[in-house]
Amino acid sequence: MKKICFHIQKGGVGKTSISCSVAHCFARKKIPTILVDCDPQGNATSWLFPHDIPFDITDVLFRGMPLAKALIPLNENLTLLPVIAIGGQLKELSETKLAQNPRAFEFLLADLKAMGFQYAILDCSPSFSLLERAVIGAVDEVINPLSPEFFSIDGIELFTSILEDVQRANRRKIRNDKIVINMLNKSFARHKAFAETLQKWNYRVFTIPQDSKIAESQIARQSIFDYEPKAKSIIAFETLSNAILEDR
Repeated sequence: MKKICFHIQKGGVGKTSISCSVAHCFARKKIPTILVDCDPQGNATSWLFPHDIPFDITDVLFRGMPLAKALIPLNENLTLLPVIAIGGQLKELSETKLAQNPRAFEFLLADLKAMGFQYAILDCSPSFSLLERAVIGAVDEVINPLSPEFFSIDGIELFTSILEDVQRANRRKIRNDKIVINMLNKSFARHKAFAETLQKWNYRVFTIPQDSKIAESQIARQSIFDYEPKAKSIIAFETLSNAILEDR
């Protein structure tokens, strides 16, 4: 099972929209995929499953709940491990209990692999607390989403430094060679200049165009593929997902 996390220490860059859409791309290719919501705000969960949730990732990680009880099938090939946002305790328990079991996410992902999932997509918050460090330390690859503004370059440099610390702590190499510029409008000179600057860096750069249908799909609690199959961002999501699959 390949394990991928979308992360950057900056909010509002579209980590959740990219994570959920790439997970749907894999599922549409009939690849058994698990979407793991690791964000205490639970944005992925509230987007794709806006219903009452009896158990969540906190119950599995810290309370010994059987993993199967917390999983929510979204379609034939896509399953969600949710987070309870309102009244949930992921952030609190991560801060108090992860230090006692820093390999909790590693064990969780091993259990998911044993269940037959071929890809795991983990959606994180924009923090770099013990929770995010534990998630990143357990995955194979981290992909950085950015908004098309020059402050994002500082975010990449900061992330690279912290990733080196995580790799040393876990004594393993974590792939980090892809950047996704989200909400790109090439008719804006500053967006175009930003994209051209990143093309000179040692990353594979992917772009997701500005697309109001993404926000509309979130309001409708549907994936972009179900809400608007002809949305202009779909080709970009498919290009990104294909590149990830080619790296396997």
